[in-house]
Amino acid sequence: MSRVKPLTNTQIKNAKPTMTDGKAKGYKLPDGDGMQVKIANNGTKSYIFNYRCPITKKLTSMSFGTYPDILLSEA
Repeated sequence: MSRVKPLTNTQIKNAKPTMTDGKAKGYKLPDGDGMQVKIANNGTKSYIFNYRCPITKKLTSMSFGTYPDILLSEA
């Protein structure tokens, strides 16, 4: 069970890359249970799902697309 507060469409819409020393830097917003929204340096917002592969036991990531093409409720 996740202890992270679920994201809202408003939070994703308002998210922008952080500025460090004049350069944009990306980050990730967790949504819980392995789901997160990645904010890239250029402002692109992508849905990422992290899971452990049952065969190899390695942590694997899967992308569902970008915001606003895919809404949070669909991802």
